[in-house]
Amino acid sequence: MSDLSGRVALVTGGSRGIGRAIAQRLAAQGVAVVVTASPRSVTELEETCALIESEGGQAAWVECDLADATARQTLIEDAAVPFGGIDILVNNAAAIPAYAPLSRIELSDRRQMFEINFHAPCDLIQQALPHMHAQRWGRIVNLSSEMARQPPIPYPGPAKFIHALGAYGASKAALERATLALAAELHGSGINANALSPFKIALTDGARAVAQQMAAQHPDWIEPVEMMAEACYLLITHGLSGTATNSRELLQRLQAPLHALDGVTAIGDALTLAKVC
Repeated sequence: MSDLSGRVALVTGGSRGIGRAIAQRLAAQGVAVVVTASPRSVTELEETCALIESEGGQAAWVECDLADATARQTLIEDAAVPFGGIDILVNNAAAIPAYAPLSRIELSDRRQMFEINFHAPCDLIQQALPHMHAQRWGRIVNLSSEMARQPPIPYPGPAKFIHALGAYGASKAALERATLALAAELHGSGINANALSPFKIALTDGARAVAQQMAAQHPDWIEPVEMMAEACYLLITHGLSGTATNSRELLQRLQAPLHALDGVTAIGDALTLAKVC
């Protein structure tokens, strides 16, 4: 395992789900982790830090409403207070303020979606880059979604559900395109940028209802949350840049085992399915 001791990471949306799992996985490898989420998620942020600290890791939290451009102007600066400059930036936070097709989704909802899913990651990247450039080392992982591409027909579910995710998918497609452009711009700088998405469904508490519906027909679609945490760790440690991939594909290409969030216990590989109760 690559030693990340002494590195500092900021994980947005770290109060639960994939963000919390990534924070735990990085902390297990010696990273001092700062997690952030909106003010309404402070209790969950405290829980994330408590979980990390109970395993001997270092963690701190900063509340920030990423939908507010003014509020996020100093987020990287604020996140650097507990442990130092941000070496690893994981843009995990995302929002779907409205499930509506593009023919009907309101402008305010579209703006909020792009504000959180696209503009916030871009702003945080710009804030984090000076420190990364100064040390000639940095890692940026932007979390994307399968919805960045139009699903093939027949759809893997009701058509109205696919149509309702069109704007969300567009925001993630924009983030992927920006990630690849950034990686090209940063070539040779020591700073790597990649985009990562679940294969289909990562089994978080928020996705449990959907996972239960899909489990009978498509058990292979559902991955444990550890899969995304492992894939994020691999992108950070393997020197890859300019990649837009999904978790299972990355583990398979690298022939990497799947570890528990402790970073030590092997629990499977790219083919490991989540147990849906």
